[in-house]
Amino acid sequence: MLKTFLYILSITLVCWWFLLPITNSLNLPLGNTYGIISRVVIQERNPLTDFAVYLILLLIPSLIVLLIEFLRTKNVKLFSTIHNIQIALEKFIKHNIYFPSLLILLIVSWIINLTQPMLRSGLAVMVQDGFHYGEQIGLSLTFLNNPKEFFNQAYLMVNGFTLNVLPGAIGNLLGGNNYDISFSLIIFYILSITPIFVSFFVLFELAAYISIANKWQVFCLLLFIYLPLYNSIFMFLDRDGVFLIQTYISVRLLRILTIANTEESDSWKVKYVYPSLIGISIPISLLYTYDRATYFALLFCYLLLVIATTKQKQLFIKIALSSLLSIGVTSLFLMITLGINSLLVPISHILYWSKYSGLFTSLPYPQINLFQSEILVWLPILFQSLFISLLLIKFQSECIIQKKNWRIFLSEVSAPLFIFLCAVMYMRIALGRSDTGHLMSPGFFAIFALVILIGKQLATIQSIKFSWLSTLVTCLIVSSILNSASVNAAINISSILEYPKLVNSLLTKRNSDLVTPQYLDTVEKMQDELTGQSCFYTLTSEGIWYRLFRLSPCSKYWYLIYSTSTASQQELINDLRQTAPKIILYSNQSLGNGIDGVRKETSHLPVHQFVWANYRPYKYIHDHWFWIRRETEASVANLLVPDHRQISGSFDTLIPGEHSDVIATGWAFSPANQIPHENAVFLTYSLANKPNDIQLLSIGSTGIERPDVVAATNNRDALNSGWSITFNRLNLPTGQLVNVRAWAYNATDQKLYEIPTPSLKTIEGK
Repeated sequence: MLKTFLYILSITLVCWWFLLPITNSLNLPLGNTYGIISRVVIQERNPLTDFAVYLILLLIPSLIVLLIEFLRTKNVKLFSTIHNIQIALEKFIKHNIYFPSLLILLIVSWIINLTQPMLRSGLAVMVQDGFHYGEQIGLSLTFLNNPKEFFNQAYLMVNGFTLNVLPGAIGNLLGGNNYDISFSLIIFYILSITPIFVSFFVLFELAAYISIANKWQVFCLLLFIYLPLYNSIFMFLDRDGVFLIQTYISVRLLRILTIANTEESDSWKVKYVYPSLIGISIPISLLYTYDRATYFALLFCYLLLVIATTKQKQLFIKIALSSLLSIGVTSLFLMITLGINSLLVPISHILYWSKYSGLFTSLPYPQINLFQSEILVWLPILFQSLFISLLLIKFQSECIIQKKNWRIFLSEVSAPLFIFLCAVMYMRIALGRSDTGHLMSPGFFAIFALVILIGKQLATIQSIKFSWLSTLVTCLIVSSILNSASVNAAINISSILEYPKLVNSLLTKRNSDLVTPQYLDTVEKMQDELTGQSCFYTLTSEGIWYRLFRLSPCSKYWYLIYSTSTASQQELINDLRQTAPKIILYSNQSLGNGIDGVRKETSHLPVHQFVWANYRPYKYIHDHWFWIRRETEASVANLLVPDHRQISGSFDTLIPGEHSDVIATGWAFSPANQIPHENAVFLTYSLANKPNDIQLLSIGSTGIERPDVVAATNNRDALNSGWSITFNRLNLPTGQLVNVRAWAYNATDQKLYEIPTPSLKTIEGK
């Protein structure tokens, strides 16, 4: 019955494959409209078209099936030929060399075609920062100048040394000063495709777990699940590479250990090689990606627990000693090569991010609605829930009813359980940062944990008989319908010819060809003034500036947004006070001026209070606002001139907004000789009962059109005198009533002059 069903389904899907392009473009003549004007008349679409489409898709597959069966009974010669072709294809599918070779060729083709846009983007889009790209090149020169001292400085990284430093460092070594960015883009590309390559090795091990005898056929079936779902339900990031390598080795080890009483399960590879590789990978993963390293450390404990529970004591001791000894030797090698801090610093970073990242980077998980458009939100959780339910039913059936030893049961399900735990670990990524890319993180593990659990169960049922050819053809057609672009990428061999040209084109691009001209021009105009500085700092959280200016960061919090807490911001302030860079980059149009809609002046007010008091506006080049250090460190009181007669303007309103935001608006005339980028407006606050204890609160600038001011003052130059500044009540003393005042910056004496207000502006801190 199953074979017949697959046969009919295959024919139906093949028919649809050919019919859908026809039905989608079908439009019957409209005919007489009887003077009616409606949507279908305007579109000139006959209402019977939809019925025709329905009947075509409904009846033609059935007629084709009927015709095939009729011709088969007549013993037509064509069917004899088709039967011979079918036999040949079935032999090909079962061949141990030809079929695997074809699959490998298709996988390589798919990966190359799928990832070619990554190379094209490096050519088509001028590099500004892209946030993560700046992380990969910003510290490269600092590291190359003194590798061991680099780790002593403990520059805070969000991912790890391999992702945040190595691409730029290798790019610099290979490409020199003029081509290092193109080479670093290639390294980034390699890091990005590595997890995709390795995921197919994981998939193959899962296929072998389901059926070692038919592993290539099962692998092909899993491919037909993988290909249409990639980039829609799950995907991999550059930071997944080492974790997937660890997953592959672990699943292979568990799969072999599942095989009872065989030479392979007691081989030297199982006792020494695989455990040693896992042990070597653990210290390396600390340098690669912090969160994935932590996840695998927990999975490693699970691995040892399963082996200790299900296998003989001597085997467990050998595996445990091999892995632990490898961890120790690798750690010692890294500490000798890169210094002891090469491992201690990543651990401190993990502790830092585990304490603060939840409050720093979290995006609320979307509400769960069972709609296809929101499948990313609920599908991984659904698959994990189904996995647990099936596992419990399987445990009840085999261990409680059939009295199977629970240790044997645990050994048999250890591989799918490992993949399931990977999904659980990766849910932390989806739950912690719930945008599209991060929501896809657990998808691979969630889907295939359930698939291999079901697949293994089906493989043990002897009564199930089916044709591999019919099954594979059916799955191929279903995959093509679900995501034809992805499946076509595997068979589009011709586009691979463009691949070497793309790589060569990128590698021959100079830095000046890749970096956006606005950034290059800014560097050229500022380079001489920065020559004497020992370090540089930018409040825009852009790593690319450290590479372009060839200067090290002035703080271990080289990205402003990494100094998340009050304590870390105070450390950053101390670093800036000690290194005293003459010029800093205050802001521009990059992503680093805020995170998740929160302005950096709000999230990092203490740092900005220090900068406002010790630096002043200097140059504005292509939206890049540079500030220069004041000659002497000044207190806030020394900067303020509370004389309303010195400035023309008005602090008009103070309006509460959403999420504790408050919007202050007004207008101000700046001195006539003042250039636009110096027309800064500051807000301050003081406790209502301590009016002289004034603290800087936020900053903005004039530039908003105010035709009402032009009419009131009869001065056309006042058109762009308006300003609007947002701050947050969380920056104010909790539950305290404060006075808010506005001040205009005067570049002549570098002081702040109070802007008049028609009424006292007060608000309560939250």
